[in-house]
Amino acid sequence: LHARYAIIASQWIDRNFQSQGALAGGWKPLRPNTLASRRMGSGRILQNNRFLQASFTPKWSDEEAIVGSPVFYALFHEKGTKGGPENPYPIRPKKPGGFLRFKVATRFGARTLTLKSGKKITLPFAEGKEVFAREVMHPGLPQRRLLPREQDLLPQLLRTTLNYLREQERRAG
Repeated sequence: LHARYAIIASQWIDRNFQSQGALAGGWKPLRPNTLASRRMGSGRILQNNRFLQASFTPKWSDEEAIVGSPVFYALFHEKGTKGGPENPYPIRPKKPGGFLRFKVATRFGARTLTLKSGKKITLPFAEGKEVFAREVMHPGLPQRRLLPREQDLLPQLLRTTLNYLREQERRAG
């Protein structure tokens, strides 16, 4: 039964990522500078390389069901950074006297891509110029809920429990 619970929660997380947080009330859109700095060119929120989404793994035992991520920054997205976007923090180079290198948005718009299936999707994009700095102020991360709450899963968990009990009843004869 706990294996089924963990899988249900894991599937909810996958659907939440695919819908860019729609199951959790929606995620705040990416800023133009974030889009400009994307290495993979993705305009999808928290899905530049899908590493974060893939890090969530279901685990279970006879006593519990767990779905979590070992990625340290998952918590920063789940809860937002201290005070959220209103609480900026400095980013400095790792090496003393070094520089940060990043892109700043110079042009913002949207691109329409045609998938192999023929379906067209429109993604935001930003072109940027490369800049160097000794320090920048990050604006802070907004909360982007990744995990389900009890009320998100309760109806499905109840149905799963009832089905499990019926299966056990049939096996017992």
